Amino acid sequence: MRTQCEVMKTIIFHEHTTSFSPSNRYVSLFLKTFIDKIERTRDYNLDDELVEFYVGLAASTNTSGPAHGMCFKTYALDEEQYTRVVLREEQAMISQGTTGLVTWEAGLRLADFFAEHP
Repeated sequence: MRTQCEVMKTIIFHEHTTSFSPSNRYVSLFLKTFIDKIERTRDYNLDDELVEFYVGLAASTNTSGPAHGMCFKTYALDEEQYTRVVLREEQAMISQGTTGLVTWEAGLRLADFFAEHP
């Protein structure tokens, strides 16, 4: 359970995450995946704080329908994650009559290429 508390502290409640919060949908799906992995281990115990936080977030978040609203996305440019780019973008692919409010996958790949080949 110590590891679960560390994940909550270093990822969910980290200063960067609280300042540039990803969408509730993303956090809810992340926690669902994390809890599913814990439950697949032998003799698992779930931390009460983790479960309470997840249940509260999942109850107020629509994870099955289309995403909408603005959120922050953080991209690490190095393995140590010291260099980050934070973008505020729309979650829906088309918004306000344009696709210009979301990050395109091809743009991410191109940025990766230039970062690796200066």
